[in-house]
Amino acid sequence: MYISNWDEFQKAAEELYAASPETTRYVSGFRHTDGELILKVTDDRTIVKYKTNQASDLRKFTTLNISLMSKMQNKSMEGKDFHNYLITTNFCE
Repeated sequence: MYISNWDEFQKAAEELYAASPETTRYVSGFRHTDGELILKVTDDRTIVKYKTNQASDLRKFTTLNISLMSKMQNKSMEGKDFHNYLITTNFCE
């Protein structure tokens, strides 16, 4: 089942990871034939998927990657640190 709203997908993905960080997997794929980015987060019991072909969603995808990776490393990317990271990596204009 695909979630069509980005905010709902991001919230569901982060909640799924928070509930079972040891078993949650995050997979991204790109289909070149139709230009679709497909994201999937699963803990083998629940699957959350999102599909888009909009370039504007790439920034959101990058932000989610940073958020999930920092949680997986037990690092906080809140407030200034997160904003500074986005600025120094050109994700924020």
